[in-house]
Amino acid sequence: MSGKPLRTISLGNIQKQVATLKTAESFFDSVLLFALFELGAFKALASGAKSTHELHEHIGGDVETLRATLDAAVALKVLSKQDDRYTAEEGLIDCLGREESPAYLGEWVAFVHALAGPLLRLGEATRTGIRPGNLFEDMSGDREPAKLMTRAMDAYARTRGIEIADRIDFSRTRRLLDLGCGPGTYSLAIIDRHPQIRATLLDLPGPITEARRIVAERGMTDRVEFVASDGMSYVPDEPFDTLLISNTLHMLGPEASIGMLRRCYELVSAGGQILVQAQYLNDDRTSPRWATLLNLIQRIATPHGRNHAIGETSEWLTEAGFKNVKHIRFSSWNVCSCLTGEKPAD
Repeated sequence: MSGKPLRTISLGNIQKQVATLKTAESFFDSVLLFALFELGAFKALASGAKSTHELHEHIGGDVETLRATLDAAVALKVLSKQDDRYTAEEGLIDCLGREESPAYLGEWVAFVHALAGPLLRLGEATRTGIRPGNLFEDMSGDREPAKLMTRAMDAYARTRGIEIADRIDFSRTRRLLDLGCGPGTYSLAIIDRHPQIRATLLDLPGPITEARRIVAERGMTDRVEFVASDGMSYVPDEPFDTLLISNTLHMLGPEASIGMLRRCYELVSAGGQILVQAQYLNDDRTSPRWATLLNLIQRIATPHGRNHAIGETSEWLTEAGFKNVKHIRFSSWNVCSCLTGEKPAD
């Protein structure tokens, strides 16, 4: 008889095994959440408890696979079950089943789902140095990746992210450039609170298509100009009092970010300000949690990106010519913060 000899395992090692398996198996929670959202189960449960067959009428497909999915969701406490009828907590339904709810996170969950494939190839990417793909490939076109990211950005910004509109001094701003605007949500919040401001939203054609739709839905097209371009080649008629670049530099990487900030300096009027909003890493690059995960996402899902720290971005702003660079933190529930800088007056 061959093989490794049996060994006695200590209670401490058993506990460590349990904890390790819990971590390894936690992807089942994500998989079930993604599947139930994609299938529309939370929307169906918004009107009340449903049996397997009632949910099958909404969802279709293979009824036994659906039953297994629902039962697994009960085991993982995503759903509840009583008398063969399934329910979800009202808070979860608000987040994933009611698009009209201010707590709705459907767009963001769909975006995180899209990250799962590249991230499951993290070991390969680390070993070979080859990034497994570009989730945001062909952002210049009217493609689903651009729409997906833009919708997710809007979902976050319109709920927890618009503090920038209240925490920054816009009293001297008349013309605002939102460079890499995505959905334009931050600029819409700013001009809503500051009636003297007109905003120019600039991004590649894919995100601009979504931005046009979102701005039209919110009835603010009369105070917004749209520019489908990139920041390096855009030439305005005159510079801007305030330039906002939000959650964009991490997709570019350090070298391109430095070049972009130098270009931003040219686009800001003398005495004007730049606002660089981001999900910044602390200078140790191991915190906060989401900023560190975002760094990993950029390494996997973009050609050149990585997340940036507060200190290095401050240095780039100073090198670009901006003065009085300051870091402004927001509320604990907002993963963004903002670096501000001033262009010296003539």
